[in-house]
Amino acid sequence: MLSKRLAATVVVCCALAAGASGCGPAKAPAGSAEAAAPSVSVSASASVSASKGPHLDTDKLTAAEIEKQAQAAMASLSSVKVSGNLMVEGQKMTLDLATDTKGNCQGTIGVAGMGLIEIIHTGGSSYLKPDAAFWKAIVGQKGDAKAGAAAAELFKGRYLTGAKDDPELAELSDMCDMIKSMTENDDTDDGAIKGAAATVGEVRTFTVISTDDDGSRTTAHVATEGKPYLVKVTHEGTDPGEMSFSDFDKPITVQAPPADNVIDYSQFRAKIATA
Repeated sequence: MLSKRLAATVVVCCALAAGASGCGPAKAPAGSAEAAAPSVSVSASASVSASKGPHLDTDKLTAAEIEKQAQAAMASLSSVKVSGNLMVEGQKMTLDLATDTKGNCQGTIGVAGMGLIEIIHTGGSSYLKPDAAFWKAIVGQKGDAKAGAAAAELFKGRYLTGAKDDPELAELSDMCDMIKSMTENDDTDDGAIKGAAATVGEVRTFTVISTDDDGSRTTAHVATEGKPYLVKVTHEGTDPGEMSFSDFDKPITVQAPPADNVIDYSQFRAKIATA
């Protein structure tokens, strides 16, 4: 199902953090950047026109047909913004990413108890900029708080990058290809059922509900006016969370960071290993 494909792409964030140390569940320290991570919302620019374009005939369509139309609409996008918070294998994460089909991506990912990572992907290269809280958490897990503070100062304002064939950075590239990830599997859930009319922000939607074998429930909100975009997905039960979609087809401009603010990822890992 579309929503399951999306949730799977977020797992790579933990793998990136684990490149320096373990990425286990932890409580976010008071005042940390993670605690102030972006919440899920649909911005005003995300609104699907309520007066123009076709209307989704939810009375006549089956749940699977509504899913198919949403998949087709999302597959036609040139760009989209994805914001959300979710629990992945016991790890709470937040994300706020804008991505397009030209290979550009920019935004942040937050990991509970660690902080935020700014992400830039453009021109086939990926760049990561963890905040101070993240640096302190990575190095501090070795039991040396002073080393964590030193690392935060050493890498302050710096981005990590590396070879395109680096497996962890390759995973980041795949994650930024969010539109493809949402649509490369066009299967629909035969067990999905129709929900009811709803509203997300200013967007009128209709819900499609799927239930997993373990009882977890996924609710997809599909816009009923204009193109039938997927506007929001919520998951209740195992690994709960939600994701919202906005800025449909809104062009994004992404620039690589200045070369003097970039550190090779392999050098970073070597420095962390000896910290």
